[in-house]
Amino acid sequence: MKIIFKIVLICFLLFSCKERKKELNERLNKKEILVEQEEDLITAKKENVNNNVKVKFSDLTILVKDLIKEVEMDWRKESDQDDYTYRAEKDTVYFNLIPGDWMFDKTFKIEQTEFEEIELYGQIEVKIGIETEREIEVPLCVIDNWKSYRSEWRKLKINQEDLKFIYFDESADPPIKFTIDELKLAVEKNCGAEWFDDIKNIKSLEKIDTSFFTTKYIYKIRAKNSKTNQIVEKYFIFNTPTSC
Repeated sequence: MKIIFKIVLICFLLFSCKERKKELNERLNKKEILVEQEEDLITAKKENVNNNVKVKFSDLTILVKDLIKEVEMDWRKESDQDDYTYRAEKDTVYFNLIPGDWMFDKTFKIEQTEFEEIELYGQIEVKIGIETEREIEVPLCVIDNWKSYRSEWRKLKINQEDLKFIYFDESADPPIKFTIDELKLAVEKNCGAEWFDDIKNIKSLEKIDTSFFTTKYIYKIRAKNSKTNQIVEKYFIFNTPTSC
């Protein structure tokens, strides 16, 4: 009799465990479906937001239009992702551009109407890049911690009714001078052994595939407050990608 009771008890426990496991799996499946539906909803909301970003300084706010959210820009400091507002601590903001998109012809607007007589200036920073014939994802190494050149400020012609970041560049090669030995040392230190192996036996600079690479586009927005006559200057620095 005891043996029969034990057998019945074991069968009952096995059946209960099986049913509980089935119930748990059903709950997990429902949870996964809900999570997927929620993620789809979030994605849809992101795709439908307008592509404008507010940059709030202490004394004025600049609205930048037609940006690709969370793709085009990589914020250097925390931003409020609900309304895409960037709260700047000082007078300069930094952005990392992605390959294939630039700031040229992007529209901006100062929200405070008392700021008039708006001027836009441009400046670039250039560094040395070295190219390789090896089949790698990015066949260009920009030597960051080495020689560079920053151009003089250039006043850019803008339409006061349609403010845009205007394209600009230098017409001549930047005055960056270096010897072949200096270049080899810089490549070995900044780019690594494989890049150095490409050039270590080359005796002439003309035979090394170097180029001038624009690493930063720097814009200065200058505006006058018509009520106080105060002039403010804000800086937008865009770091360019090294691949296309």
